[in-house]
Amino acid sequence: MLKVKEIMTTKVISVTPENTFGQTKALMTEHHIRHIPVLDEAKKLMGIVTQRDVLRAQSSCLQGEESSAMKEDSASILAVMSDHLKSVHPQDSLRSAGILMQSHKIGCLPVLEDEQLVGIITDSDFVGVAINLIEEQDYHEEQGTMDDDF
Repeated sequence: MLKVKEIMTTKVISVTPENTFGQTKALMTEHHIRHIPVLDEAKKLMGIVTQRDVLRAQSSCLQGEESSAMKEDSASILAVMSDHLKSVHPQDSLRSAGILMQSHKIGCLPVLEDEQLVGIITDSDFVGVAINLIEEQDYHEEQGTMDDDF
């Protein structure tokens, strides 16, 4: 059985409550990521900013009188982040993590161990697993070694 720890990203880029919306958005763009955890001083997870949160915040910034760039530079990340989170443990099965993501229609899960963020698993990680399984199946079919129950 595959476990979360086998495919999770462990070098997680994160922000703190002191970061502004503009800073967080810039980090996400710079590192080509769609999810960024918000950690407190003790490195405990407070929330996550997702690409969807960014789009929602941008549209509300555009409705105000100030320029959206000025609002982004001063807006607190706490006002933008999602704080109703689901999480998994590194030892959890990939199947249970995938079911959790699918049933709650979320694109990532923070991976927590002893209340500390140790990684993140995203829908892109699951696509990678699916591609590997398909390639393995294709290889076995080409070799004529495909088991009937694979």
